[in-house]
Amino acid sequence: MAWWTIRTRKVSFAGSFVAMVCAQVLITACGVLLDAGSRATPVQGGADVVSFVVPFGFVCLFVMAFAVGGAFSLSVQQRMREIALLRAVAATPGQVRRLIGYEALVVTVVAAVPGCGLGVLLAGGLRAWLVAQDMIPDAFPLHFGPLSILTALLICWVTAEAAVWSSGRRASRVHAVQALGEASLPRRRAGVVRTCCGLAVLGGGVWGLAAIGSSGGSDAANSAVAMVMVLMVAVGLLAPWIGKLAGAGLGLLCQALFPVVGLLVRTNLVAGYRRLGAAATPLALTVAFAAVALFVPQMKWHEQQEQDGQRMMADQVVQSNGNGLPATAARTLLKTQGAGAVLGTTGTYVTVPVGDDASQPGPGGIAQAVTGGPLDEVLDLGVVQGTIHGLGPRDVALSRDLAHRAHVRAGDEVRLAMEDDRTEKVRVAAVYSRSRGFGEAVIPQGLTAGHLGGQLLQDAVYVRAKPGRRQQLAHGLVELRREKPSWRVLDRDAYRAEALRRQDASMIATYLLLVVVTVFTSISVVNTLVMTTMERSGEFALLRLVGATRRQVARMVRLENAVIVLAALLVGALVAGAVLAVFSHALTGSARPQLAGTTLALILGGAGILALATGVSTTSIALRQRPTSALRGAE
Repeated sequence: MAWWTIRTRKVSFAGSFVAMVCAQVLITACGVLLDAGSRATPVQGGADVVSFVVPFGFVCLFVMAFAVGGAFSLSVQQRMREIALLRAVAATPGQVRRLIGYEALVVTVVAAVPGCGLGVLLAGGLRAWLVAQDMIPDAFPLHFGPLSILTALLICWVTAEAAVWSSGRRASRVHAVQALGEASLPRRRAGVVRTCCGLAVLGGGVWGLAAIGSSGGSDAANSAVAMVMVLMVAVGLLAPWIGKLAGAGLGLLCQALFPVVGLLVRTNLVAGYRRLGAAATPLALTVAFAAVALFVPQMKWHEQQEQDGQRMMADQVVQSNGNGLPATAARTLLKTQGAGAVLGTTGTYVTVPVGDDASQPGPGGIAQAVTGGPLDEVLDLGVVQGTIHGLGPRDVALSRDLAHRAHVRAGDEVRLAMEDDRTEKVRVAAVYSRSRGFGEAVIPQGLTAGHLGGQLLQDAVYVRAKPGRRQQLAHGLVELRREKPSWRVLDRDAYRAEALRRQDASMIATYLLLVVVTVFTSISVVNTLVMTTMERSGEFALLRLVGATRRQVARMVRLENAVIVLAALLVGALVAGAVLAVFSHALTGSARPQLAGTTLALILGGAGILALATGVSTTSIALRQRPTSALRGAE
């Protein structure tokens, strides 16, 4: 019976099939890469692939659940009259639930053939792209087993089953006559359980925003995408209420601007508030995710570049083309003609344990172990408490973010957990503000000597010239570069250019994720709009039979699509704006994020044009039929 229903209701199930194919492509590709990465050795790049696929796959899984769940839920809602009729002819609630469950299973199995095949091809394409970007070696083997494909298929099927179960639960439980009545006239109120769950998730999202607002910029950046997911789950659960509010408010605006057609628009929006909410949700997800995925890294890098310019007092920076500079590099550079102040740095990681026994891990971050040179003459860290002049052998400086998270101030004595998990008792000599792109702590290299293991290497050496002798220092470093070809000398401009190159390299993965998610959510938007518009072909035919012209019906649908787009853009912008404002406050202390107007216009304009173009084209197709034929087909 499930197969017969799908064959006779191809239009209703076409959207679910498209969403399922796209979902299986993404999830299969992630599963294949994850399986191949777990089989490969670290030399072959297995760990790098796993570290790339895990966050990438998590985001894809969320978007997939959103798109597939929305498509299947909408498909069940469009067939409420059919489900109610089954209840009227003595079908039990369990039989109805099993029927829609089998329908989801059939769609999942049918979509597995193209979905899994294209997913394997996409995995091969992603592997080639990662190799081309030098993120993994060319020796990485794409070896995988059938379990990864079966797991992807199972994830998609479980998601679809959850969607159709929640959508068909009420229709299968109410009495048959009541079900027929609700199929003819949609419910006027949203479900209590769904509303309570939506409010609970929204409350959790607000609490999460408040928590990351008081944390450091790094923690806020890591949590930004997760907060978008939480808030969009709340939007999905509260979609009926969003549809109600948008239909009431924007419907009145349409009626005021266009009295005749606007009255029809307002009536349709108020009666079909669920359809409005379902259509606006995937478009809002597209806007919110694209805005946060683009602007968070840009804001982070902008702040880092600004602090780099304020922090850098050195005239030259010496780095290595290999694994690092020798421990004697700072002393060697100090002997160079024109060199006045020299400071060597080595990157490490420290944490501030919680508790007196220092057994519980606490906040931490990247730390710079520095040589004994004059730190304040080479780097201006923006000290806000204490002083960094003449750091002692057990004196450290902490960033303002780390000091805030660890609840310490300048002058306090704390224990630092080093990279080998052993602790050292130190004194916080200073707290500084310019930590972006540098480190959360500054510690003497003498403290790290026994914790890093092996020979101590320096990542970079900052050199500042004596007054009036910059040219002499530059010539001296050129001569030294000839003696030590593995060393690399960068002036301030070259150092900024290198930072920009690193920024572009780090944004590549973000752009890839954004492209994949945007394409998938765009397909979901088109899918939803096509399903909601084609469902109403009988309604359009009835309007034409009672005297409405084709142009009036088309104008009505265009206005409704404009309301959907406007509501989605408002909701997406509200979600993204809340997350970006909190992130900006955690990063810069200001809740007014600096956003590129061109990028913002492309996100909003692109999403709006996509939705409007889809609605116009679908409406044009729906209105091509003769009214009597369309009405007969709808019935």
